[in-house]
Amino acid sequence: MRGKTNSIRGPKRQFCHEDALAAINRDYLSAGALFGKEFEHMFRISKSRFERLRTDVMNANIPFYTTTRTISGKSVASLEARLLLPLKAYAYGVPPHCFADYFQMSFNFTSECCKHFDLTIFTVYKEEYLRLPTAEDLKSIVALHKAKHKVDGMLGSLDCTHTYWHKCPVAWKGQYQGRNSAPSLVLEAACDHNLYFWHLSYGHCGCLNDLNILNRSPLYNYMLEGQLYQLEQEANIVPFMIGNESFEKAFYLVDGIYPRYTRFVKSFKFPASPEEKAYAGWQEGARKDIQRAFGVLKTQWQFLARPIQLHTPNLIAMRASACFILHNMLQSDRVMKDVHATYRAAEGIDLAPLTPEDVGQPTDLRTIQLPHDATAHNEIVELNTRAEIAQWVMSRGEAFRDLKDSAEFSRLHRALLDVFGRPNDDTPLVSGH
Repeated sequence: MRGKTNSIRGPKRQFCHEDALAAINRDYLSAGALFGKEFEHMFRISKSRFERLRTDVMNANIPFYTTTRTISGKSVASLEARLLLPLKAYAYGVPPHCFADYFQMSFNFTSECCKHFDLTIFTVYKEEYLRLPTAEDLKSIVALHKAKHKVDGMLGSLDCTHTYWHKCPVAWKGQYQGRNSAPSLVLEAACDHNLYFWHLSYGHCGCLNDLNILNRSPLYNYMLEGQLYQLEQEANIVPFMIGNESFEKAFYLVDGIYPRYTRFVKSFKFPASPEEKAYAGWQEGARKDIQRAFGVLKTQWQFLARPIQLHTPNLIAMRASACFILHNMLQSDRVMKDVHATYRAAEGIDLAPLTPEDVGQPTDLRTIQLPHDATAHNEIVELNTRAEIAQWVMSRGEAFRDLKDSAEFSRLHRALLDVFGRPNDDTPLVSGH
């Protein structure tokens, strides 16, 4: 249908939203949909997950999604179209206007759809899919890795990856210059064996290396301020045994650039003896979890794998957060087999549940989700006297010395080497997938 001709702007497009909704139902959502079996391939999420997403968005009463008519009485794009377009754009890593013809939207409105989708996904699901682990979660994570990697006390694998920022302003390119002299944003993440992310810190300048990013990471504060240790005690996962040695702090697997902290387990840079080679094979194989997680994340949501076309870091961070939540959704659905179930790392593994007396009051740690370290600065502002400031600095120094205990770091690595550095025994070594 053609609209009236305007001598300045040209003919006005007339979109038929009823036809777009009919096409969506015919192709994807109806009982005998033409591409019903390919729904998950097209949009990455299952049809049952999409139905829950649609219901949750409707229950959230967000005006952008509840409006059905304009002020003049004209129909608007359907709820289904507004949800499916961003999913498809993020899955294939293309600008949203590439699907404007199918979903019957203007170029500008496709961008608005994505912005509202990002904010909605973050608002509705951040408490469920961007949460920090509870005591019950920690117990489940440790049990998962004990079953899969044959070691107790393992919290996951930690590493960084780059995302290429194509639209980085010229004035900022030096600051954001990363690999291959291209501007990039860095993601630091920790995941479990099921590829579920438990820690995410995104938006760091590409010029920073993994060690610089760790010093700016909320995970660093989380370890330094004792919150992680308190949670470990509530979960009753410490002390744990490796061989004949007892340890009080759970650990992450990391690569060689990370410092010699008591919570980090590294490989040998140049393993020489058969024992060192066997241990390195176990550590590097188990640490493939985080590499697999990055690969799955960027393959399923190619917005993060292709050159990012957005202009501002805030928009990129919000869109990346939506992709992280969607990734964790998919891993939860795969493990739990139920879109309404809360993710449990050790699903299918026998695990004694924690009692409320064991767990105590849940700790609100949502501030740790901030992309940069804000907690320490806020604490300094809240302190009023010099004596309190001195006491705070001393406590931080003691916590840092405890984290950087070289003797404890070496003792943990010797114990792991004794257990996994036996190439001829029956101890199973984990290989990468």
